[in-house]
Amino acid sequence: MSPIHAAREYVLEAVQRPALASELPESTKAKVRHSDIWLNQFKRVGDLFAYLKRFSADKQDGIYLEMHALGLQTFEDIVEPFAKRFGDWVGDRTRASDFVVGETYSAHDILIFSANYDTRAGGMFVIESDDQPTAAVIKATLSGGRYANEWLEQGHRLKYFLKSKTLKDGSVQFGEHFKPNAAILNVPGLPVLAFVRHTSNDRFVYTGAFSFQQLHIELDGAKWFELVLTTPDEAIADAQYVKRQLQDRVALASSQSQQQRLERLAKAPKKPKAIRTVSTAFVRNPDVVAEVLFRAQGHCEGCKKPAPFVSKATGDPYLEVHHLKPLAQGGDDTVENAWALCPNCHREKHFG
Repeated sequence: MSPIHAAREYVLEAVQRPALASELPESTKAKVRHSDIWLNQFKRVGDLFAYLKRFSADKQDGIYLEMHALGLQTFEDIVEPFAKRFGDWVGDRTRASDFVVGETYSAHDILIFSANYDTRAGGMFVIESDDQPTAAVIKATLSGGRYANEWLEQGHRLKYFLKSKTLKDGSVQFGEHFKPNAAILNVPGLPVLAFVRHTSNDRFVYTGAFSFQQLHIELDGAKWFELVLTTPDEAIADAQYVKRQLQDRVALASSQSQQQRLERLAKAPKKPKAIRTVSTAFVRNPDVVAEVLFRAQGHCEGCKKPAPFVSKATGDPYLEVHHLKPLAQGGDDTVENAWALCPNCHREKHFG
């Protein structure tokens, strides 16, 4: 059993299951079940420990008193024994560097990192160390959200509205003094970790670390940050996301004038920036590959022409095995779902 599985099981056995099997009122049991939802979201022991520590016996809240009246343990009671049992792991918390650019994350993932456990909370959080801001976190919904957040330049410049408050008279205050707004505005170079989704039905995509560039004020008084991508060199990105971002930027560059492109090229560095990427690969059946190549007998099963050259590695006619229904879309790794194609036909199947 992994450390986080053992830690969750400990909390369930010590607090949750006895509470649900007790004579607590159903309304209180509903709150216990709600905390079960959170317990299942933790992936690191340190994050679960931080969640438990937020419950203080000093507060003497209603649930704490109800459970103690029945002789039940609460989260407050198990903080110390939890720390002793999982002492080697309580410092293992989610870090900013754990997020992969282009990967998707749930709202719970983001809230756990931000140490905010209210799913009704807004879209901005401040990460602190010794009471000083070290980063900000934003959740941006591009369509159907409260404000018209949008990409000013896909993946690189983001328009994001400040945290706001609706006043009693119905007006909206975009207070620059609100904690997350003040952190972004007043801490030079503060990393702003951006999680973006198109609609509220989508998962969030981590798009990298941004920095504040400029504050904009619209005619109706609404205020928004112009944020620019400044993802550090040690960041890790999803390989397919990097490819899609390049395609989008090439399309944008192609739609602009040659003069605009030449002006940018004159200022552009000659060496491209290198980043680390991750990708998902399938462990394919070698017999499928071998059998499909044997069936093709050196001829492309697309255009029917002989293979364009002989492979240096194998000495055989060079063909590539392509799945008719991609494995990433649930296709089978079978002879029936595969063709042997020349490189040209293979590219045509993917991009034509």
